[in-house]
Amino acid sequence: MKGFFATLLVVCGLLAAGFFLYEPYLKPLVDRFRSGDAMTDSDRIIENDTPRPAQTNSPAPSTAGSKAAPPAAKPVAAAPAPVAPKPKSELEQLLEARYPMPQILPLLTIVDQWRSVPQNAFPAEVTAKETIAFELVINGQVAGSSNVSPGTPLKPVRLAGDQIVVASLADPTMSTQLALDKTDFRERIEARYAQFVAAKTADVVAKRDRARKLIEADPARLALLTGEAAAPAAAGSKDDPRFAAVKESLRQGEAASVTLEEALAFRWNGSEKVGGEYEGSYDTVTVNFEVATIFGRFPAEYKALLKGGRVFAWIDPITEDRL
Repeated sequence: MKGFFATLLVVCGLLAAGFFLYEPYLKPLVDRFRSGDAMTDSDRIIENDTPRPAQTNSPAPSTAGSKAAPPAAKPVAAAPAPVAPKPKSELEQLLEARYPMPQILPLLTIVDQWRSVPQNAFPAEVTAKETIAFELVINGQVAGSSNVSPGTPLKPVRLAGDQIVVASLADPTMSTQLALDKTDFRERIEARYAQFVAAKTADVVAKRDRARKLIEADPARLALLTGEAAAPAAAGSKDDPRFAAVKESLRQGEAASVTLEEALAFRWNGSEKVGGEYEGSYDTVTVNFEVATIFGRFPAEYKALLKGGRVFAWIDPITEDRL
């Protein structure tokens, strides 16, 4: 019995000692063994060779079935604001008014979709795109025939719907009719139209540039554009005898690209000094025209220089260049 109590006291003592020693001494050793740390012979703690992942504040990976957050949308770059056109100067506005760009009708309007081409718009010659046969007809009888190879110049005579009558340049009595598409008739008129538009545009640009340079060099010339240089009483009737020499010059074709029939108004300027090629003092007359072309009607203004009772030269009223 005494032995039992002695054993019980020893067991209780060990339990009590373990209870009091567990927290400060035994628990850290147990935790280190659980975490995989080893102990050396000198009882030092050694970390495992494999480095532990660093802790981050990133969220835990989503569990199965959860939806991943959509990627953030990229900001859309704002469209650049439209650049406002630079305001035109007074000089540029006056030059555009004085030398306007021609208002040329579309070619298909002029030729009525190729149904009615003005005779004066016909090219001097055309060529066929394939071999064609000419027949020589005398008194209603076929007296002979000849073939013309592609590319041979031919004279366009008239249109008949989608057909064209062409004649031989070597012998105009020989003619034939063929499909319009078998010739370069359309291409030649289109090329002439494009050349006309380009030439008209270039002419206006050149006049504006010339006038701009002259006015920038001599600002007093700006009055020619504003109309302040013309005296209100200077305009006269077309029957004014002072304009007789000017009319005669126009009848004789001395003014390039204009005719007396196209003259709308005459203005007597009296004596004035001009520069340029014809530098000197002259009596001058300004004439306004409306010029007719196969591609439309266009305004024009010329100045006649009079000396000794006749027109000595025609110039541009602003640039004073010879016309």
